[in-house]
Amino acid sequence: MDGHGIYVWSTVIVTLLVMVWLLVAPMLSRRALLKEVARDILRERARQTSSTSTQGES
Repeated sequence: MDGHGIYVWSTVIVTLLVMVWLLVAPMLSRRALLKEVARDILRERARQTSSTSTQGES
């Protein structure tokens, strides 16, 4: 590579890291979003249960 090997291989490594990140980042975001949605659903169910039991006591 006539002395250019360090540039070539560093570019290959950076490119591979970026490609891996482009695959992993959406998976992590999706997982976090699903956890947030599940938490919201549980919160809403708890709110509905508490409002139902409060109305039944009145």
